[in-house]
Amino acid sequence: MMLLPSVLFIAHSFLLPIWSQGKSPLHSSCSLRHGRSVSKPSPTPRVGITIVNATSVPAISLSASAPAHSAPSRNTNQIVSYPLFRQGTWTSDEPFQTNEFRYIVRTTNNLPITEKTIRFKPLSSQTLLLTGDLSQSGPAERLPQLGNIPPVDVQHSAPNFQFHIYPEEVGCTDPCHYRIVNAMPSKLLLLKSLPDGKKPSQLLAILTPGNSILMVKQPPCVEWTAEIDGQSYPVTILQEGAAANCLIPFFLKDGKPAFVRIFEDP
Repeated sequence: MMLLPSVLFIAHSFLLPIWSQGKSPLHSSCSLRHGRSVSKPSPTPRVGITIVNATSVPAISLSASAPAHSAPSRNTNQIVSYPLFRQGTWTSDEPFQTNEFRYIVRTTNNLPITEKTIRFKPLSSQTLLLTGDLSQSGPAERLPQLGNIPPVDVQHSAPNFQFHIYPEEVGCTDPCHYRIVNAMPSKLLLLKSLPDGKKPSQLLAILTPGNSILMVKQPPCVEWTAEIDGQSYPVTILQEGAAANCLIPFFLKDGKPAFVRIFEDP
């Protein structure tokens, strides 16, 4: 079936919600329209990073540091640390003066999962989406796919975990871009439109694990249906105030599909 003209399909199969309380940097999708609480940007910010935990495990521990050669000062190379980063939450810190970070991921019991150095595009805003289920039944850099998976040597296999980088387009002339990501291991996601009068529901996308679709030129308020394992889940975006782009990752919470909405600042 042909996709609508307003749909741009982008596949990503490789590496690339609680309200903020007190000083906690983590956020969640208790509201359909989310405004990020961030500190006042420094006069000459290098890069803004929103980190989203869309893993299919209850929580992870995450720390990020700038390499010594790119740290803002000699004694501040440790940038951020989130010892209890729950799934479905995200964080957006004040823009940094460096664009290179070393991310270290651990379990909440401090067992190592993975680490990775990422160099972001300078003078930009980026979203870093974290996915994975920490299983050891397949390649670590790819979410478990559909069907039978060849056996692997679990003893020498790394936990399944991925880093995905998406650009934010704050201030673009067409701000209503909605990216739906299938971060569910071993689950197929069908995205469908709702019936409109005599016009039946249309299939917009078929997303295998790790893939996404970017919906462009959308209205501020939309309604779709996500079908997973024959079950339908309503996907609604109701924006309050200025319209903005939105990331909608699906993941497994207690083994069941769940999703959050993360809006960019318009």
